Amino acid sequence: MDNKIINIIKEVPFVGEDGKDYIRVTKEILTPRKTYIKGTISGKYRGDKMFADYDKSDLYDFSVYEAEVLCNSIEDFSKNKPFVFPNDFKNIDNLKKIKGKVFPKNKLPEILPVIISANSKTFPINVLEPKLYEFEIIRKYHQTEGDEVFGMFNAFITGYVLDYEREEIEEIVEVVVIVTDFTPAQPKICESNGVETGKFEEHKNYIRKEYFCKHHPDKVWGIWERKVSGTIYPPTAETGCLNDFFSIIGFLIGLLFLIAIFPSLLYVGAFALIILLIGWLEPYLKWSFRIIGVFLLLAFIASLINSFTLRSRNHLPSPRVLNPPVYSPIIDSVSNKTIDKWITVNRKWQDYDNNEYQGKYQIRLSDLNNSHYYKNNLSLIPSTSQSYDKMIFSLKENDKNNITSVYKLFDSIGKGNKLDKIKFAKMIVTFVQNLPYSAVLENECDASLYNDKFTKYYLSNPNAICDPFERFGINTPVEFLVNQKGDCDTRTLLLYTILANYNYDVALLSSELYSHSIIGVNLPIDGIAYNYYNQRYVLWETTSISEPGIISIDNSNLNNWRISLKSK
Repeated sequence: MDNKIINIIKEVPFVGEDGKDYIRVTKEILTPRKTYIKGTISGKYRGDKMFADYDKSDLYDFSVYEAEVLCNSIEDFSKNKPFVFPNDFKNIDNLKKIKGKVFPKNKLPEILPVIISANSKTFPINVLEPKLYEFEIIRKYHQTEGDEVFGMFNAFITGYVLDYEREEIEEIVEVVVIVTDFTPAQPKICESNGVETGKFEEHKNYIRKEYFCKHHPDKVWGIWERKVSGTIYPPTAETGCLNDFFSIIGFLIGLLFLIAIFPSLLYVGAFALIILLIGWLEPYLKWSFRIIGVFLLLAFIASLINSFTLRSRNHLPSPRVLNPPVYSPIIDSVSNKTIDKWITVNRKWQDYDNNEYQGKYQIRLSDLNNSHYYKNNLSLIPSTSQSYDKMIFSLKENDKNNITSVYKLFDSIGKGNKLDKIKFAKMIVTFVQNLPYSAVLENECDASLYNDKFTKYYLSNPNAICDPFERFGINTPVEFLVNQKGDCDTRTLLLYTILANYNYDVALLSSELYSHSIIGVNLPIDGIAYNYYNQRYVLWETTSISEPGIISIDNSNLNNWRISLKSK
């Protein structure tokens, strides 16, 4: 088998009775073996409360640890043959009542450390690809402490242990000495293998190099090649000065065309032209131009490196121009007095297929002030993941009924363009993605105040957009719709609020490791998805114009993400 491991333990040479030389080779052959187990498992679990719109008290995200497996007999172990539940579990009482319910795979580690009890002996093993069935919580041990739960459980388990079957064999190998008649080899014509020896010869404006031979340890000279400005060209028919002239004219026309498209190439083009002229005049002013050319080339390379270094260090996407909100009074029809103000925002954006959408929405000034006041007076300190989830849940609940004008805008666009469920979601997400990124911070916009690498780098750029002194470092949905300044969690919170309003199965995912927030939508779309209890949430980046299912490789380890809010 291809997956066998063969190790040579020792080799002992000896002379056989026939006078020939032999080697006794001792080999170790290791064959992979999966030993499947089945039995009952008892263990502990812990979980954190997860906030959802439909159930705000009993939904927990929990996992299994510290488990013990009881195997009753040798029949509970099987070599290379997996057990099937419930058919292979003969010790199950009331088999007809068993539903075969599987414990979610994503809540179990790929390797589950357990203690095996069999034949009055116990020993620790690592169960690979464990599967749990009929998971049952022992109610009397279930405890709730704040937003955490603890307890014990019983279930049925199957999985396997990987080990190796060892076999030791001996082989006798005869030492064969091959003797052939010596025939002088005919000399082979040297064919270059393309590897230079480092030697070369020059004659006027031509050069040839020495190469190693392909078939024997010898050397051969290559063909003479014409060199121009340090570049070697294969020999061709003599082209003359007129052809060189037209080559320069063609180069200049092409360079001017590129400069017209990319003005920054003017700097590069000037140096390229100087180098080209030096190469063209080099036969006439050979040594002086060579020296000047070397200095100019070094200066050009140094300046070019510096230019690109500065450019890459300061590169950030250019912010898109937005229409500022317009304030207008709301007049009471009876007293003829101003009782509030409308904040009107006009938006125009495109989806991934370049379909253009536009419209306006209105927010009451009193709703904006209420949202800001509610956030600043929320009695939470988001120092843990649970308190962070509570915070964003509270902000969403406070604002979700104060953005009805936005819902009407999307209703009108969806109906007018006859958008299906997926296209309607894309229209909503691009509404947010088309807004320029902005840092939303609890303190002032000073790069020196922050240790976070991205924040420090972002604020050091003169084009950075920043919204300072915002509690929790987040804008509420109403605040974001008015000031249009949002970072990752500001954007995901607004999109979660809107998509949940339209009855999408949507999740807001957070990662403390990546310091990032993203949304997941349960839609039939290909791409990277987060699986949760047999539900597939396609991940959707909100800080850039990215289609669903595409996220940065730097954030792609799904084990580092968790669900903070879930609509269904």
